Amino acid sequence: MKIWEVHASLGHGPIRTTPDGDADVGGLLLSEKAYLLVMRALRPQELTALVAAEGPAGAAERLLVQFAGFDADGTGRTLTLGRTRLGEPILRRNDEVPLAEAGRWSP
Repeated sequence: MKIWEVHASLGHGPIRTTPDGDADVGGLLLSEKAYLLVMRALRPQELTALVAAEGPAGAAERLLVQFAGFDADGTGRTLTLGRTRLGEPILRRNDEVPLAEAGRWSP
């Protein structure tokens, strides 16, 4: 069970798991690592309220700005906007390899 499934079962809003195993918070897609990074700064109900108020695109922009200078773990990890294998926008942690590049060999 993913941590966001626990949050959803506790009644923290419209949070579910996508078929690819990512978090879907009211239409805002986050990878598992991105979700955990966001949870260091926000509570689940704060995230769902942000998405409800600003919509998925607005919430993504707000989180990208908020986490641009975020360095809670001392590693410089931030959020970036990427694409799922189906082309949908998704927030990922900046050290994650995009699915489109996973498995490719450098010449």
